[in-house]
Amino acid sequence: MEIEIGDLITVNPYALGSSGEAIGDSDGFKIFIDGALPNEEVSVRITTVKKNYARGNVERIIISSPDRVKPPCPYYDRCGGCQLMHLSYQGQLSVKRQKVIDALQRIGGQSNAAVSPCMPSPDALHYRNKIQLPIVPGPQGTKIGLYARNTHEVVAVDRCMIHCILGEEVYSQVQQMLKESGIAPYDEKTGQGTLRHLLIKSAIGTGEVLIILITTGKENRKVQEVCDAIMEICPSVKGVVENINKRSDNVIMGKTFITRAGQGHIIEKLSGLYFKMSPPSFFQVNPLQADHLYAKAIQLAELNEGKSVLDAFCGVGTLALIASESAADVHGIETVAEAIEDAKENARMNGITNCSFTCGKAEKLVPKMKSFDVTLLNPPRKGCDPALLNCLASKTLIYVSCDPATLARDIAILIARGYELDGVFPFDMFPQTMHVETVVRLRAVTQQRPR
Repeated sequence: MEIEIGDLITVNPYALGSSGEAIGDSDGFKIFIDGALPNEEVSVRITTVKKNYARGNVERIIISSPDRVKPPCPYYDRCGGCQLMHLSYQGQLSVKRQKVIDALQRIGGQSNAAVSPCMPSPDALHYRNKIQLPIVPGPQGTKIGLYARNTHEVVAVDRCMIHCILGEEVYSQVQQMLKESGIAPYDEKTGQGTLRHLLIKSAIGTGEVLIILITTGKENRKVQEVCDAIMEICPSVKGVVENINKRSDNVIMGKTFITRAGQGHIIEKLSGLYFKMSPPSFFQVNPLQADHLYAKAIQLAELNEGKSVLDAFCGVGTLALIASESAADVHGIETVAEAIEDAKENARMNGITNCSFTCGKAEKLVPKMKSFDVTLLNPPRKGCDPALLNCLASKTLIYVSCDPATLARDIAILIARGYELDGVFPFDMFPQTMHVETVVRLRAVTQQRPR
């Protein structure tokens, strides 16, 4: 039977895709279904038809999964921020563990890898310390919200169920102030307007909040007035920063930061240490779970006062500084100069003297450096450059990954070099979404010589 847009068909989904959509078949034709779950029977209205697949939305659930729950968020059916809020939390953990297993088997060739149960987050809701909200013109004035699923349309939201309570309290005040400020929202179709995004960063451990207003650099007087007002009305806000972005593409932040009120950073506490959070620097969005993840990484590294450690993607020095408390010396590498400055400041702030940092690409710097007993790898989503993997010589590697596919790819390269997989531990850093973080230990079974 040929499937056409508008058709209503019955499907029995058997799996979840990478974006949280259910996957089923109809006469051998693959169907991706928003809002369905595996082991359900659903009536699906087809919205898109391609050569090898179709997409559709659930019109009626004929047989419901025992793992189906009612989403607590009133915006869930429109907002694209979460994909799994209709799945029980235990079901989410199972899906994420299976995602890691599938990637290791399909991409990494590791069919017998022992993958631990996914470690649940301390909080399944209100865990994020950061939220980024686009600001656009709306029929009733300025609209602030989140992008709808699979579109660039903005859904106006008054609250977010995965954003931390501290940040939500600030957002409830700031959003109204921006709407009443008289500052024109940016219209990407015409290129007119000033306000582009609102970014809220919260230090949950210390109760400090930093506001970043992303603008086109216009209406300076009005922008200054609203920044001053935010500082006056919101006691937890320690600083308001303007980021100027004059580009016409989808890049969110520009390179220019101006501290408009208060200070240009906040301080977070994690694993007993203090860390500076500035507007462009990366920090784990779920700090309570990050505490558990970093503790596992340090445990797997089996550090002692005689071991040297390399952190090849150190960011602001979070994991490097935590590791320094158990190691002889730690050296961190990072490509972002501002992050390296923050890392050095974080070491000074915590009185840590056995940790050093260098700005540059790890694949270029590591071949020129001394050997390390342990190497920590926490790359961006794209994974490690093969040149880096081929020059590592540590007896123990601890790989922290936010993408099972690139993790599996890199593990295959390392195993071919003489490492063996010795522990896979998924962590749910992003409840209600399809994302999963994984900590892996690899041990050298042959003497490692850089290629």
